[in-house]
Amino acid sequence: MQRIFKIKDGVLYEMTEKKIEDHSKLLKFNMNLKMLDADIRRSRNDEHFRNFLQKAKELFTEDIENSKTQKTPVLGNHSIFYYMYGHMNDWLRFEEKQVIQNKAILSASKQLVETITCIRQSRDIKAANKALMDLLDIDEIGAEGITSLSLSQLTGIRADQQEVYVKELEKRFSAVTELAKYDK
Repeated sequence: MQRIFKIKDGVLYEMTEKKIEDHSKLLKFNMNLKMLDADIRRSRNDEHFRNFLQKAKELFTEDIENSKTQKTPVLGNHSIFYYMYGHMNDWLRFEEKQVIQNKAILSASKQLVETITCIRQSRDIKAANKALMDLLDIDEIGAEGITSLSLSQLTGIRADQQEVYVKELEKRFSAVTELAKYDK
């Protein structure tokens, strides 16, 4: 983090500039997709960047059309693709983790009684994760996704809705994987 001071019209302004190490944290915000056309217009000087943004527009057309325009976007006046250019590995890891965790939650919702019993009988979170990995035949990331949910969230999951959500996440993961091929 770096502090920057500017004087404008006789007033001292202080700003902080923070270097982002893991760009996947940006994806936790409501992603700004609508500014993609403006980003494409601004990228005339960099042919590779423009091709990346055009491929993003092609792959995420449905998501862009269904997204809402943000009046005060957290990420500024650019689309999420602007910020993730050069950092697609972070986005791939984020999306893959989402898919793995939600598949594990789907299998937990199909074996709800056994899952709850397994969690309650465990001494701590590590033991619960290990027991869930054995019970549901999932990996550590999936087990952590299940144990991070509260009991009311876990019991409120409907398997049919979760299956639809997992399919949406897999579709998005395949689009991100395809876009990563166009990244530098």
